[in-house]
Amino acid sequence: MSAWAPLALTSLTAALLALPVTPALYELWKRADAAPLPASRHDGRIGNFAEGFRSRLQPLLPQLEQCRNQRELSRISIEGMEVLLVGRDDFDFDPRLTEGISAVMLSEAALIPPGYVVEADVYTGIGLDLGESAALRAALCEGDIILGENSAVLRWLHSDGSIFLRRGSNSYGRLSAGRSIQLEPECGFERMSAPQITTVDTDQRDDSRAQPDARDLEPPAAACDMFASSRPRLRIQGNFVLPAGETLNANVIATGELRVGPGARLFGSAKSYKDTVIDKDACVHGSIVSGGTIRLGPCCFVAGPLMAESNVLIDRGSRVGGPGDLTTISSGGVQIAAGCQVHGTVWARVRGSVEA
Repeated sequence: MSAWAPLALTSLTAALLALPVTPALYELWKRADAAPLPASRHDGRIGNFAEGFRSRLQPLLPQLEQCRNQRELSRISIEGMEVLLVGRDDFDFDPRLTEGISAVMLSEAALIPPGYVVEADVYTGIGLDLGESAALRAALCEGDIILGENSAVLRWLHSDGSIFLRRGSNSYGRLSAGRSIQLEPECGFERMSAPQITTVDTDQRDDSRAQPDARDLEPPAAACDMFASSRPRLRIQGNFVLPAGETLNANVIATGELRVGPGARLFGSAKSYKDTVIDKDACVHGSIVSGGTIRLGPCCFVAGPLMAESNVLIDRGSRVGGPGDLTTISSGGVQIAAGCQVHGTVWARVRGSVEA
């Protein structure tokens, strides 16, 4: 046997053992991939779908203007998406023209006839009117949007202005507006966001003076800051009741049910392991978290956010959040009476509705 045989065997064995860890050793030496990997780029904004759609169609705006000047239709493909450019003002979403189309860009206001079903995403820079019992997959509008009675949006809907949902219309998915959302009774929603969300009776349509205003229930911001600087925390074993007309400056945690009596003021946040009830004319200047259902009585004010494992029920004349203090409502189901205002985001994980 050669004298080099043991040495060769030892070298081969060492090489085989080192081979699996060689990439790790190289990375330890070079450190070319030492930064943490991004888990997600999703920031939770409700308008992300609309912004993505806007950015994809942005390069087609000059061609859309050309179609408008020539009053013609043009079909073009971009990023694997078939887009129909509409320069006419008499376009009626004829299914023969939209067959195989992923998106429709209109230079004029869009009017979807009653009973029509549009399976393409729609973009218009002026306005969008959905006829009675019509259905639309998704839309982005730089003007106002009106959903006719018993109409539906199946994926998402965004307006840079305002959105009006007439009686019986439904929004499945995401609904967002740059200015306001107005809903009539029997409307349904899942997730919506706007600086002002208002529920109205049919006879109060487009009348801002008829909307509820709970600002009289809200003290000056300076007073809230003064209370917040010295706010204690109360932990209650069992149920907790803040009596009618009383004022409490504290954060309250109750292992049972929690109730704020009529006309009472809670300067702080509330958390209950079971149901939470805010009676008529009461105010909570903080958040409410409930392991059961949150019930707001008539003419209440809550600064928010509101989080409930079960449901959130809001009675007529109540307000959540403020124009300069956007907040969030999140629960399994949300039921809002006509005559209420919410500022921010409402997320019903199962289904939300507006009651008369």
